[in-house]
Amino acid sequence: MNQSAFSSIFHSYRTTFESFLDSQTLSLLSKYSAPELFEAMKYSLVAGGKRLRPVLALASSGGIQKGSQNVLILGSSLECIHTYSLIHDDLPSMDNDDFRRGLPTLHKKFSESTAILAGDALNSFAFYLLSLVESENGDFLLHRNLLEILHIGSGAPGMVSGQIYDLQMERANSEDQNSPTTEEKIELLRLTHSLKTGALIKASLLLGNRLRQDWKERQDSLSKYGEDLGLLFQITDDILDVEGTQESLGKTPGKDQKSGKTTYPALFGLDRCKSMVKDLQKNLISISSDFVSTSEEKEFFEELPVYIGQRKN
Repeated sequence: MNQSAFSSIFHSYRTTFESFLDSQTLSLLSKYSAPELFEAMKYSLVAGGKRLRPVLALASSGGIQKGSQNVLILGSSLECIHTYSLIHDDLPSMDNDDFRRGLPTLHKKFSESTAILAGDALNSFAFYLLSLVESENGDFLLHRNLLEILHIGSGAPGMVSGQIYDLQMERANSEDQNSPTTEEKIELLRLTHSLKTGALIKASLLLGNRLRQDWKERQDSLSKYGEDLGLLFQITDDILDVEGTQESLGKTPGKDQKSGKTTYPALFGLDRCKSMVKDLQKNLISISSDFVSTSEEKEFFEELPVYIGQRKN
């Protein structure tokens, strides 16, 4: 396996998406938004990040050579959803973070009310973008499927319920009586992050895949890959919160431990978590053999778990 080849593929996908975001998506946002609202949304959208979810959509659709404007629209929709979730997650009523990607969080840069409205607008805009996807060959179910996938990944069936379960864990940890058992904590932790983190990652793969002619044959194995990739991402994120620095993370490390939040390291310990990362990487490489059909896909989906598990931010 070759991380340099993977890095080249990932970079090409990311660069293609960034160009579309700058030239197409932001101009649409500007056209339909009040100036102050646009500046707030733009501030968070262009603040950096790995663009993992748009890249996953590109990869699962067959790559740049097969990708059309449709998959870049889907990538923009996913990035709008992801950005809105970060904006709201940083609010004082949620995680109360002052920094994100090395910059002041949106509610610190603008105001709390502006941050709420910017998140609301990005969420709505993400679903509007799906209406711009062009259907080919009389695929009348395409838009219905895309809406369903994004809703399941980002709405009440997915990410939003994950956030609620996260708040439930915090409340349970702060109460002296009726404290959940370790087994109950583990079960709730897995449920929380399968929805909070994993659901949108899985949706990213399924959205790109839906643009393919052979999407039905691939969706089950891609779903499983997305679920395990979301778990790998979350465990790595929890490890970084313990071992990372503000310089590398771009946000305040150690907040989970200080707040008594239930995390994978808190329940399993760092050594066990690192072992879980290795096991997930091996499993993901095995799952990828069920759906890859080109050398580029093989390179990307086999090396992606290594990249996720070794990331520093």
